[in-house]
Amino acid sequence: MTKLLDEAIEHLRDLPEEEQGSAAEALFAFISSDERHYRLRPNQIKEARRIQQGLRSGTTRLATDDEVSALKIVSVI
Repeated sequence: MTKLLDEAIEHLRDLPEEEQGSAAEALFAFISSDERHYRLRPNQIKEARRIQQGLRSGTTRLATDDEVSALKIVSVI
């Protein structure tokens, strides 16, 4: 167990029983979640931020439904 997790558990022991239960439920939800297995690599985060900035500034735009449909047709052929 990491030192940080050990410290957190020590603090949780001082909480009222109801709050300890809520914390345990949150921890179990995290453990059972598939989302914790999906993490972006640093280069992917950088690329996502670049795209977001482009969308905000107007230098990048999202594809229209028609453009996406056209790509689907091309990729099937």
